[in-house]
Amino acid sequence: MSSSVGWLLFRRFSLRHWRMAPGQNALLVFILALGVGVFIAIRLANRAAVASFSNFTDTLIGQSDWIIEAPSGNLPESILPELRAALGTRPVVIIPVVESTAVIPLSHSQGYERKAYTLLGVDLIGISNLAAARAAVGHLNSGGGDFWGAFRSSNRVWVPSDLAGRKNLRLLVEDQVVTLPIAGAIQPTPGTPAPPDSLIIMDLPDLQALAGKLGRLDRVEFTAAPGPGIQKRRNELGELLTHLGGNGDRWMVRSPGLRRETADKMTEAFRINLTILSLIALLVGLYLIFQALDGAVVRRRGEIAILRSLGVEETTIRRLWLAEAALLGLLGGAAGVGLGWLGAQGAVRAIGRTVNTLYFATTVSTAQLDPTEVWLGLGLGVVASVAAGWWPAREAAQTPPAQVLGRASASGPGLWQKPWWGIAALVAGLILIKLPPVRLAGGARFPLAGYVAALAWILGGGIFCAGALPLIARACRKLGNRGAPARVAMGHLARPSGRHRLAIASLLCAVGMSAGMAILVSSFERTVRTWVAHSLQADLYVYSAAARNAAGQNHIAAPVWKALAALPEVKQAWMLAAYPVQIGTGAPALLTGTDLHLTHTRSEMPWVEKPRDDAVFDPKRNAKLALISESFSDRFELHRGDPLILPTPKGPQSMTVAGVYSDYGNERGSVMVQWEQVVDWMSDDSATHVSLFLRRNVNADLLRNRIRRDSPGLQVITYQELRGQILNVFRQTFTITYALEVIGVIVAVTGLALAMASILLDRRDELTSLRALGFTRLEMAAASAMEGLALAVWAVIGGLLLSLALGWLLVHVINKQSFGWTLGYALPVRQLAILAIAVVVTGWTVSYAVGLWGANLPADQEE
Repeated sequence: MSSSVGWLLFRRFSLRHWRMAPGQNALLVFILALGVGVFIAIRLANRAAVASFSNFTDTLIGQSDWIIEAPSGNLPESILPELRAALGTRPVVIIPVVESTAVIPLSHSQGYERKAYTLLGVDLIGISNLAAARAAVGHLNSGGGDFWGAFRSSNRVWVPSDLAGRKNLRLLVEDQVVTLPIAGAIQPTPGTPAPPDSLIIMDLPDLQALAGKLGRLDRVEFTAAPGPGIQKRRNELGELLTHLGGNGDRWMVRSPGLRRETADKMTEAFRINLTILSLIALLVGLYLIFQALDGAVVRRRGEIAILRSLGVEETTIRRLWLAEAALLGLLGGAAGVGLGWLGAQGAVRAIGRTVNTLYFATTVSTAQLDPTEVWLGLGLGVVASVAAGWWPAREAAQTPPAQVLGRASASGPGLWQKPWWGIAALVAGLILIKLPPVRLAGGARFPLAGYVAALAWILGGGIFCAGALPLIARACRKLGNRGAPARVAMGHLARPSGRHRLAIASLLCAVGMSAGMAILVSSFERTVRTWVAHSLQADLYVYSAAARNAAGQNHIAAPVWKALAALPEVKQAWMLAAYPVQIGTGAPALLTGTDLHLTHTRSEMPWVEKPRDDAVFDPKRNAKLALISESFSDRFELHRGDPLILPTPKGPQSMTVAGVYSDYGNERGSVMVQWEQVVDWMSDDSATHVSLFLRRNVNADLLRNRIRRDSPGLQVITYQELRGQILNVFRQTFTITYALEVIGVIVAVTGLALAMASILLDRRDELTSLRALGFTRLEMAAASAMEGLALAVWAVIGGLLLSLALGWLLVHVINKQSFGWTLGYALPVRQLAILAIAVVVTGWTVSYAVGLWGANLPADQEE
């Protein structure tokens, strides 16, 4: 077939119907755009949040060749002469780095500004030997242009351009409020990354003193001099650093790219789970596209018969339908890319808050669209639409002209008419949930089998309910005695078309997934509430006001927490210090030191594997014992009684796991050991958090306000405030989940309206006969409403039953395999009831409205 003939057929056969029913096709494009848009929005927001993790040193020197970091704690500054001596005459520049975070304080009545700034401390004199650094130093604008004049005054800072108009900068650093003179603004340097708007630069010794890291470094970077053989010299440098680091015992050697990959892996499970949930609307949309194209086969059967009689081949007919589906997908994908970009601007803040809380500091506020995402959105729309249109195209091409000219309605693939296929899919899901998760790099886990099981249950539930529809309709025949509209409605459901079955499947999918996620959220919230009530027993909680997330390294200096513990109103103080550690091959986790005796007596530990005796809680006997969180146990496959090697600045420490406890503070996992051991290992007696137990009759609010006034660098909150903050973070984390639930239901109810409209178009002759028999317009609308109501009720019943299984799957399999958290199963009865009522009422309403429209259709009305 020539291209001109193909275009003529496409224009006369497909585009003509699009012009005659623009509203329906626009609605299909919008539904597909919603599905693609949600996926693109989540993808863009995820990428923006992870991309915000950067190696800030690149702003000054460009990308270094190698980076060394301690497996736990900090590197001692004393290693610098050793490194220089080991490198000998090699042309390598050594760049020691210290980083800290800070925030700009507001008044106590306003709370604290939550935008985080990264304080970067580097040896500005030392790196001036680099050509790139000399250019960068030249771009540290000091107002009058005298950089070195400004540099000679200690504690000066170079700030982003939006802060450059100030003379001084007041910051919360660690547990202190400091005022630092501004030396100038950080300007973009040719050939290096644009400086982030959250970067503040200081000279290395100044930041070491300010952050309480005298004699310690966060990392050391190395840059080999450019020239012939640069790659060979880089490789030799990496091998030498690895040898000097004792193969990871003293320090870990990484490339800058690997350091970014580590940040990416930290959030990998969270991002994959959110991306998969974002496909709900697209999955429901596929049902609707299938339904619309399947209905179009029936309505255009006369034209198909004529084309076949004129000698048009099956292949040409199939290509016409697939081209129509591809055009729908292309338009939907293009619109979805635009919707996705708009949605990402809101989603990036929600995802950024979660990443900030659980993983690392990020100040990302916008998401950028690039050509890759555009092509991905277009491709997703086209592939999804063509996949949904494959069966209708097959039916249109293979149906003989004589049968096409008949009046039978298409019923879709045969499996939709056979409930046992649905039962088989449900059984397959039961088998799949027994499979273990896929282990990702860095210790993360991905519940692939769990998601496939969920898909099997969704499809199985849809097939079963669609196949059982005639049985349900026949069982409800008693309703036919209550009026002619009811008899007409039940009669059609007893002989359902393909659109009836697909409407049931799409509604069931949306209700089941939405209700299943509601069960997950409710279970999570109830578990967290219980955990907070049992684990947090202190009256006041104190931490650095500059702290940003669960892995934050903002500490309270020993003199400060000792002064708090010595207050006459304080009966007992409970310190906790947390340090990031790299377990095994570099998987991140948290090492926490605290008084394990107080942990036992002052809180109710939620045990997963309870210690066999009290030795771990006795400071005289617990030197080699550790407690691990449930997520740590799952990630590293360790249990009570297993040996555990902890990396520390004083060398690897051999410990024994004494017990496993539930913890919902982070999903990377925590190891808890006695406070004194961590102080010894880290040579640091500062604390990350301090819990204060007050004496009788002490007013916690008054003491909180006094500590805040006397120590503005500390954040002090009561139990009620901490509980509120935790639950607020929880709700922020699930903000996108709530939106996905709403979108899924809206798409499904829209699909019911499209199904009813398509069904009524198929019944034009019947509608004319009903009018001739005396049916009024309202009676015909009532018949349509009852038909839609029955579909909605049956889908809601099936969807709620499915949600009980999906909720269990999400809570006990997918969540457990992804994050290692054991949650209690909770049913949000009120929320599920509201969802069910909303879907049923909306289904009745849209079906009634479509019925009013269909009552006026003439017998010869085209699509």
